[in-house]
Amino acid sequence: MFMFMLKTPILQMKNIHVNYGIHHALNGVNFDLYAGEIHGLVGEHRAGKSTLVKLLTGAVKRDAGQILFNGKPVANLTPKIAGQHKIGIMYQSSHIIPTLNAVENIFVGRDLTKWGIGLNNRQMQQQAQAIFERLGIAMELHVPLKFLSEAKQHLVELAKALVNDPEILIFDEISSRLTPEEMEHIYALLLDFKRQGRSIIYISHDMDEIFDLVDRVTILKDGYHRGTEEVKDLDKVKLMKLTYSFVLSREELESDNRELYLLKKYNENIIKNLPEGVIILDPNQQIYLINYAATTILEVEETEALQHNINVLLRHGLTAHQEAILSAISSCAEQRLGEIAFKDGKILDVQIFPFQDENYKFLGTILIVQDVTRERQFHEYLVRAEKIASIAELAAGVAHEINNPLGIIQNYVMLLKRKSFDQDEQEKLNKVESELRRIVGIVDSLLSFSRLKKIPMHPLDLGMLIAETLMLLNHKCREKELVIHWQPPNEEILVMGDENKLKQVFINLLVNSIEAVGYQGEISVALTVNPQENAVDAAITDNGYGIPPDVLPHIFDPFFTTKVNKKNSGLGLAICQHIIESHQGLISCATGDTTTFTVHLPLVERASSL
Repeated sequence: MFMFMLKTPILQMKNIHVNYGIHHALNGVNFDLYAGEIHGLVGEHRAGKSTLVKLLTGAVKRDAGQILFNGKPVANLTPKIAGQHKIGIMYQSSHIIPTLNAVENIFVGRDLTKWGIGLNNRQMQQQAQAIFERLGIAMELHVPLKFLSEAKQHLVELAKALVNDPEILIFDEISSRLTPEEMEHIYALLLDFKRQGRSIIYISHDMDEIFDLVDRVTILKDGYHRGTEEVKDLDKVKLMKLTYSFVLSREELESDNRELYLLKKYNENIIKNLPEGVIILDPNQQIYLINYAATTILEVEETEALQHNINVLLRHGLTAHQEAILSAISSCAEQRLGEIAFKDGKILDVQIFPFQDENYKFLGTILIVQDVTRERQFHEYLVRAEKIASIAELAAGVAHEINNPLGIIQNYVMLLKRKSFDQDEQEKLNKVESELRRIVGIVDSLLSFSRLKKIPMHPLDLGMLIAETLMLLNHKCREKELVIHWQPPNEEILVMGDENKLKQVFINLLVNSIEAVGYQGEISVALTVNPQENAVDAAITDNGYGIPPDVLPHIFDPFFTTKVNKKNSGLGLAICQHIIESHQGLISCATGDTTTFTVHLPLVERASSL
């Protein structure tokens, strides 16, 4: 007899019914869970697995049936009551808020963590740190998750599931979106929980995982309970039959293709849960299968996509590439279209693979779609960082080599000027001296560009710093009778930084705006504090001539300039970016009817906020 049967289940679900309108998600389902048990839950797509666990976390309500914890019925299971019963869950899809940091994501939405009530910020930070230490992970607790890697975002979701020290831990199809290294943390955690007598509900389409991890497995099919079996009494073929078989047509039965059909359904289920987007077309370019990742990437509904051919699907954000993709599909040849632009700045990598039977008869096409936006951005950042580092090293060497002979030339020019020359010769010496000063200025810029590795930081009032910068440039504004819109903040906005370097940035940006606007033009300077990100945005906007779209991607490149005067070296914005990044910040530009440069800087964390 199965050892758990000797105990009382800690969780029982009896005759559970859940309906979404006319769709019956669960029909009379029974399920039980024992202490110290890892209980697998398997079934095809839309079998009812996610609905069952959402019911346990209070995310959905049952229409009929009974739920008991330790033999006691629960009338109405809400998220709060689920928390009281110590149920934690890590969902199949991401449930983080990118603009919040790790601590805020872990505790958001919990009654204990209303700011100022129950746990304070310091206690929440300590509790979060303890969870990550337990997992053996170093985590940046106060950085918004959008700035962290996808792997660390996943680990924050895991920590959120563990924060209430759960007695029942649920994993909903997580292996499809986690890396093997991340799954090793999960497997170790599962075994540790089991040793402590805690319980796990593990949903997976991977039969190898089910056989390696779980004690019992429950099979759901179209919202019905197909059975619960001890894994030790099953083999993979039997479990596949229980999970994926259903009433076959007479033709399928007569053709004796049952095993092949089961394997086909198993493979389809694997494809649907792959992390890459997969679209399978029939020979008529009708969509036969589209997996979850593809619907997420292309922002379409599965049911809608399956009703159309690929031509209709491509109209959702890929209109500009529709002809090229259709041509590639029609050619019946393996092709990689490379990176193509999708809507909202998303970059997709599209590959096309035709497939044939053993007689080389064309059966259809497989499209692999991957969202490579983050990889593209990261690659561009690395290339730019490497480029800037190389240029900075080169700049330092060149500047030092030029400085010595330049000093000698300047000295001789000064000596020559002391001699008596006619006016024409004196003007020529003045011009030589002027050009030498320009070279000195360029050399100073090169040295400035290469000396930003270590900057002494101390708290600065950003509002005061900008006010002083505007005062320094007041004479330039008066010359063109410019209208300056600036509302000083009512309180200190503290950032960590070097005063001279930050002033250099804002002087450069403001001078650019002053030069860009016409007579009686307008310049706006605004500070916006974002408490959720613990950061401040300093935006400088002008109504000048703007920046052409083909120029915008290059404005931060060293030595790139559109100004025709001899005094411009093309290093101004590159140095600004270098300075801001050394302050752990970001600088960006947006242009249209107006041009706005935004400097994003982290705020000083006040002791009172802990």
